[in-house]
Amino acid sequence: MKRPFIVVLVCCFFLSGHAQNEITHGPILGHITDESVRIWARTSKSAQFYIEYMPITTDAQPTAVDWSKAMKSRAIPTLLENDNTGWTTLSSLTPENKYIFRVFTEDGKNKPHGSFKTLPNASAYENEYNPKGLFNFSFEFGSCASQNPKNGLGPSLPTYTTMLKEVKDEVQFAIMNGDWLYEDKRDYPVTEWQRVNGVSNQQKPDIVNYAPTITGVWENYKSYLSAADNLAEWHRNMPSYFTFDDHELINDIWGAGSTGHRNRRTVFRDIGVAAWYDYLGWADPVTFKQDIHFGKAKFKKGSSVLRDSKADFSALNLEEMANLHVHWGTPTAGVDDTKYDVDEEGDPNSKVYAIEKVQSKNSLEISPKAVANGMQSYSIGRQSYSKFTVGNCDYFLLDTKTNREYHDTSNRDKPGLSLLGKQQYDWLVDAMKKSEADFLFVFSSVPFMIPHVGASGYAMADNKDESWTVFIDEREKLIQIWEDLNKPVFVLTGDLHNSFAVKITDQIWEFCSGPHNSVNHRLSDEGGRPNSGLFQFDKRQMDIRWSSFVMDDIPRTERMFPHYCVVQVNNVFNNPIKRGDKRWVAYQHPQVIFKFYDGYTGELRYAETVSTKR
Repeated sequence: MKRPFIVVLVCCFFLSGHAQNEITHGPILGHITDESVRIWARTSKSAQFYIEYMPITTDAQPTAVDWSKAMKSRAIPTLLENDNTGWTTLSSLTPENKYIFRVFTEDGKNKPHGSFKTLPNASAYENEYNPKGLFNFSFEFGSCASQNPKNGLGPSLPTYTTMLKEVKDEVQFAIMNGDWLYEDKRDYPVTEWQRVNGVSNQQKPDIVNYAPTITGVWENYKSYLSAADNLAEWHRNMPSYFTFDDHELINDIWGAGSTGHRNRRTVFRDIGVAAWYDYLGWADPVTFKQDIHFGKAKFKKGSSVLRDSKADFSALNLEEMANLHVHWGTPTAGVDDTKYDVDEEGDPNSKVYAIEKVQSKNSLEISPKAVANGMQSYSIGRQSYSKFTVGNCDYFLLDTKTNREYHDTSNRDKPGLSLLGKQQYDWLVDAMKKSEADFLFVFSSVPFMIPHVGASGYAMADNKDESWTVFIDEREKLIQIWEDLNKPVFVLTGDLHNSFAVKITDQIWEFCSGPHNSVNHRLSDEGGRPNSGLFQFDKRQMDIRWSSFVMDDIPRTERMFPHYCVVQVNNVFNNPIKRGDKRWVAYQHPQVIFKFYDGYTGELRYAETVSTKR
């Protein structure tokens, strides 16, 4: 299903039937370069919005700006099938320059504003002492920001207040490494979504017909953006990248890459990912453009043929796609409550399928075979990993859910078991081997060395472990490959509600940052690790240099110790002949400094410095 095409007529209905249109959420800043930035917003109706923007030399307030001198973007459409969201890229900007901007509709009264600063350009720093034009920069990263008062600090989000004060003007961008969203309002009825948007049954976009529970995920995002003013302010002023972990989809989602696996949570993958792209995923540079395909198919018991009379499978680039899931089909499919994990309630054909071949325009050969006659919605997933470069650093944003095979905590070193899937694994290895960067940052939403085997007292499924510690075979292969690169590799992780710095080898490190707002996990949830020192959970020993931690005797309601991490890349030193001038001299061995801060106070808790190999 080509989602951007479907709703053209619906947009006409909206514009003709409703007079006023307002910005309801946003703006949010995304992918930033030396000459461009992405900006997102949501409108009250399916229509369009505009962006006015201009460079500034001071922290000018919007009321003091002469907006008649501002540049104006083209009209940016917002589509009903994307829950009235839209985004664009502003380009041809000046490097290392601060801009103020505002978003608005033609007839709306509110014009929310924000600011950003473009990245430096190498040409401004290049000289005989710095021939590569390297520059210094910083970024923030973290994870896990539940707004549920039962599972964290609620919508007050003190870490974001602290970061707005201490970090906003000091870093160039941020990376939210999963669990920005936690499940809420997931049973929001389609009928209520229709009422609010003025949409009849005949005017519903295909995505809502095929995946009606997406309206609950959309509502989840809107409620998070509406409840926390400091979060909204952060995203209006901080260009950000995002990975998704389980809670953007549904808690403890495992086995999405295992053919034949049947589980309510597993087959919610594509519904959650589609909503994530609408609200957050648009911010990332995409490696693959093929979108998720949604449809409704006919199944025949004992047959390996899926038939969808409305599909054109020959038009899909299946090489860029994941496997096929048949949906659970219940109104509570996306609700995080174990009482709904009842096998008998789901559609009998709901499970993970491999696509064997395209039989015709309207049919696929799949495996395993259907177990019942009937019609049910299905989806073919998309690949959501990507890469970008800043200066002498390459950033790899991994997708740890789409292709993750079902693990077994009793066989953690199972040969061939994959968290990444073969396609993503090959892409990562190839890109890292070809990289000319001095530093390689690999963002994994789940921990690399520390197990995540508990839920901090929250109800959880059996076989619990979110980490790479149940994919040891694949993890060790990566470590061996990275060792041969002979340059620093940093695995930046989240999910586990504590921060830590782990030295794996002389050149390979793991840094976990968080939680931004969620309740902390106990040491027992993390495999009984020490708070620092040598630790060996599986076949590889590690050195935990530092960590935040929570003793098991602290009550759940008191386990609230948020953290964030600022990563500073030191490439050059200003060494002018005359004070006040600029002459950038490159270090022979540039350094990366990881600085962990208390989310309440902004107090420095720990710092670790790693440089290139001598």
